[in-house]
Formats: sequence, structure tokens, C-alpha cells
Amino acid sequence: MKMLVFVLAVLLVGLSLARADERRLDLAGVERVEITGDAATVTLTARAGETPQAQLAERRTGWFSRWYSSWFYNDCRTSSRMWVEGTVLRVEAHTPSLLESSDCVVELTANLPPDVSVRIDLAAVEAQLDGRFAALDTQTRAGDLVLAGAVERVDLRGTALRVRLDLSEAAPRAVNLAVGSLDAHITLPMQASVGWRVDAKAALVDTARTNDSDGATQIRVSADFLRLSIR
Repeated sequence: MKMLVFVLAVLLVGLSLARADERRLDLAGVERVEITGDAATVTLTARAGETPQAQLAERRTGWFSRWYSSWFYNDCRTSSRMWVEGTVLRVEAHTPSLLESSDCVVELTANLPPDVSVRIDLAAVEAQLDGRFAALDTQTRAGDLVLAGAVERVDLRGTALRVRLDLSEAAPRAVNLAVGSLDAHITLPMQASVGWRVDAKAALVDTARTNDSDGATQIRVSADFLRLSIR
């Protein structure tokens, strides 16, 4: 019996390691990332000096996760996948079955070449981006997005979003937000000239900056309910 348990444990570890190897990709030459599917946690870095690579994994979270024994092969496995197609990294995030979904989360972690474009089309997303990006385009029902660094253009659409854009490294050309309920905080370089236009049923805009219609950075916001801070 002890030998059988040992053999099973070795097999499970081997399966896990094989899966981990299959879910890592070399991203040299990637210029664009497209993420689609159900829901995921996304962590992207795009800075010079980092080795381009990506890893896609599923992790059990929540209070009940502690009760799952490591001896049982019930590890949140889903049909999520990623592959490189030319210069595009494509990711499909699929949540596990209904009984698993409340405890399992799909996680994408990637080091990308600088100046890549990122498109996220997920039902729900928690994303953290750090570095220099060409563009960020997101469509989601519910999301929490943080970007620290620089980006040329931002286009965000959704039902409910919390957004933190720390763009103090370099000012973007355009930030376009079309969200039902939006809580957004945007930080720009001190010397940046910025103009903004807001269309909302109820809005609170907090800023000490001059609204310059000819500014190099233009912010356009359309929302039902909005809280916007521009620093």
C-alpha cells in the first residue's frame, strides 16, 4: 500500500510538471497580446532587460481550498490555453466547471517586450500592467485594472470598472473610457497638457489641472455613474 501511494504521488507530480512546461512560452518577437474568454487574473510586465516569457496556470483560492488534500487530483484544471501566432500571443481563459469555478482562478503572468499592444476581452478581469505599452484595449463586464508606466492609447469599455492609470513616465495621446459605473484615477507627468470631456448621468471630477482642448493628451469619458480623478 505504501508503495502504491508513493507511485501515485510521483505520477501526479510528473503530470503537474509536464503541464507547467506546456503552459510556458518564449515570447521573443511578440508585438501584440490578445486575451479572450471567461475570467482571469492578468499580470503583464513590458520593460527592457526582462526575458520574454509567459505562464498560464489555474490556482485554487478561497476558504475551502485548505480542505483539499494534495493526494487527490482535483487541481482546477481547465481548457485554458495560449499560443503564439506570428507576432501575436493569443490566450483563451476558461473557468473550470460550475462546481469548481467559485474556488478556482485562471492566472496569466507574462514578461513582454516593450511597446507591445494588449487587448483584453474577458467577462471579468483583474489586471496589473507594468512597463511601456503601445496600447491597452479592454472590453469586460467587471474589471479592476492597474497600469503603471507608459502607454500611447487606452480604450476601456465595460459595465463596472475600477481603473488606476499611473502614466507619470510619459503622457498618452488618448484615454477613452466608456463604462456604466466607473471609478478612475489617472496620473500624468506634471508638464503634460491635458484636455477632457465627460458625458455622465452623475459625475464627480477631481482635478486641479487646466482643461486644455488642444492638449497633447485627450481624455474622453462616457458613463452612467462616474468618479474621475486626474493628477
